[in-house]
Amino acid sequence: MIRITTSLAVVLALSSPVRADDIMLRAGEWRIVREGPIPGTQVVCYAVDRPLGQMTHRGMDDCVQNRVVTGDRLITIDAICRMPDKLVTVHGTIRALGADTYRADSRIRFHRGGKADGTDVTLRVTAKRLGPCQPGDRPG
Repeated sequence: MIRITTSLAVVLALSSPVRADDIMLRAGEWRIVREGPIPGTQVVCYAVDRPLGQMTHRGMDDCVQNRVVTGDRLITIDAICRMPDKLVTVHGTIRALGADTYRADSRIRFHRGGKADGTDVTLRVTAKRLGPCQPGDRPG
């Protein structure tokens, strides 16, 4: 669960009516706030622009994903992931809230033996670009 939660925390990008791989996260320092089972705040420095396609696959090697980008500055991601002794389904949306501010809302459901085991996790991640990376920041 932590791997999926962490993966979803970095799935943030500018949305427009193009392919998800063409959408870029701008380089700079970002404040990421997680709400849900593992709340917290962290600051991440991206030294270079990063394509969304690269970010949405991070940590999801055992997953099959479908990404849909709409003209409403909205990205919808559905994924099915295989983990030891269970299958995990993820439904998430990423929405631009303004200039360099994004929100990702996700619902994660765990399935054992072909049935949902009643464990649903809801996660919200809000990211805001603070400006250029600061001296001493380590790119992440």
